[in-house]
Amino acid sequence: MIGFNLGKTKRLFIEKLSEKFPQREAEQLMRILLEDLFGIDLKRQLMDPNLCIDERQHYLLSETVRRLLEGEPVQYVTGMARFGDLLIKVSPAVLIPRPETEELVQKIGTGLSRKTTIQPCHSSMGSAAMSFQRGHVREREMLSIRRSQSMAAVTMDNPPKRIWDIGTGSGCIAIALAKRFPDAEVIAFDVSDEALQIAKENAESNGVKVIFVHDDVLHPQSDYFNQPVDLVVSNPPYVCDSERAAMEANVLDWEPGTALFVPDDDPLRFYRKILELAKKQLNPDGQVWLEINEQMGEEMLLLCREMGFAEAEVLEDYVGKQRFCHVCQASRKQ
Repeated sequence: MIGFNLGKTKRLFIEKLSEKFPQREAEQLMRILLEDLFGIDLKRQLMDPNLCIDERQHYLLSETVRRLLEGEPVQYVTGMARFGDLLIKVSPAVLIPRPETEELVQKIGTGLSRKTTIQPCHSSMGSAAMSFQRGHVREREMLSIRRSQSMAAVTMDNPPKRIWDIGTGSGCIAIALAKRFPDAEVIAFDVSDEALQIAKENAESNGVKVIFVHDDVLHPQSDYFNQPVDLVVSNPPYVCDSERAAMEANVLDWEPGTALFVPDDDPLRFYRKILELAKKQLNPDGQVWLEINEQMGEEMLLLCREMGFAEAEVLEDYVGKQRFCHVCQASRKQ
């Protein structure tokens, strides 16, 4: 069998990847391929350049580099993605976990963030007329924006006993929360059988127990939605159809559109239903955490007030975009 030198193999395929990707990204992709495909971590890649790469491995690298050059995301090429300290199986049946979603899970535990709270100036909000084109909002009432400390987060001093993850996809949120709150009953819902199968495999490989349920949140049938809950989490579809043109081809061509897009004339359709279910079943100190479209912060807060929640806030992500909505069933004022 022909053997290949690791150092030379890296240089060969980095050069090929550089035809499409910037040099630094090409090097990063090569590091990921060697680690995820063959278990050669970065330290060994640096310390052992004479490591033998056999003919089979060389062929596999050649094929995976070809797929990357054709635009396929590296996570689908390797079949796995990292989510915090979790290793998550992925396929085109599920979205690739994003750093923002990882940050959402972190915020549930810490609640530490720069945050913008938007509230109507008047105590009674009344009926607001809105236009959702490109995320702009037109209202009959003026809005004031203020900065303040974040509301209390879910902590281990008051751990949730039951958690819903609505639209679980790969299961990354549900599994991370099951790790964070090991005594909680975690129930994960999705409309896709393929996604649920992958999520089940991920829960098993990461050593946690999650109840997976096939259901459509827009037309819920599961009895679990009739039971009390302490924490509701969701990263539902929130990209408007009109935003497709601004998205990268490797997202549009490979990731499931049903998990990404909503119609321009009803961009909050999933949030409205999630909040409706949560309002009925949340315990008095229950909370909702949502990942949202960065252009929909004001609309989300108005929706929360219309639905009668005591408190709601919009939290910024690590690049300063309004990315998360945190809702409380009852007031948490000190």
